[in-house]
Amino acid sequence: MKLFFARCYILLLLTFSSQLIASTDKVIFNRPADIPQSRYIVELMTLAYKKLGIDVELVDFNKNNALIAANEGILDGQLGKISGLNRTYPNLNRINVPLFSFDLNLISFCKDCQLPDMPSLVIHSTYPAAAKYLLEHPYQGQLHEVKSVSTLLNLLMQKQVSAALVIGFYIEPYMHKLQNAGVELETLHSQQVYHYVHKTHKHLVPALSKVLNEFKASGKMLDLKNKYNL
Repeated sequence: MKLFFARCYILLLLTFSSQLIASTDKVIFNRPADIPQSRYIVELMTLAYKKLGIDVELVDFNKNNALIAANEGILDGQLGKISGLNRTYPNLNRINVPLFSFDLNLISFCKDCQLPDMPSLVIHSTYPAAAKYLLEHPYQGQLHEVKSVSTLLNLLMQKQVSAALVIGFYIEPYMHKLQNAGVELETLHSQQVYHYVHKTHKHLVPALSKVLNEFKASGKMLDLKNKYNL
C-alpha cells in the first residue's frame, strides 16, 4: 500500500512539473551589451528554452536596474551573471551549469604594483564582478565607480586614477592601444558565468540544467563558443 501511494505521489509530481513547464510559454530578459560573450549566451539560452517549448524575448532595460528588476520578478531572471548573486538577490535561482568563464584584470601604469598598493581605483559598477571581488578582498584606497568602460579607461589613461579593475573581455577591443600606452595587466581572478531564473520559474531549474548538460556533452556548447571566438 505504501509503495502504491509513493508511486502515485511521484506521478503527481511529474505531472505537476510538466504542467508548470507547459504553462510557461515565454520568458523575458533584458537585452545585454552587443559583444561576442552576450551573443553566445543569447543563442545558447534561446536554444535551451526552445527545447522546453519556451520562447525568449529580449527587452531594452536600464542595465543598472536589471538585477533589481530580475529579483523583483519584473524580468524573468538574468541571461548570464557570476556566481553568488543569490546572497544579494535571494529571489534568483542559479542554473548550476557554467556557461563560460572570464578573467578579472587589474590594469595600471605600474609594473610591479599590487592592488593594495594603488592609492585610487576605478571599477565598472554596472556589472557585479569587480564589486564582488572587492568585498572578498577589501580595498583601502579611494574607490571610484563608473557606468561605462570608456569612462573607466579614460580615467586611467588620463592618470586620474592609479588603476582599474575590469572584466577582461570588455577591454579586449582596446588592448593594442593600452599596451602601446604602457598599461600593465594582471589577472587577479577567474570567474564563471551562470544563468539565473526568478523563483517563480524555479520549476524550470532541473529541465534547464538537463538541457545545458546535454549541450555540453554533445559539443553544442563548445561549437557556439567557437562560433563567437570565445
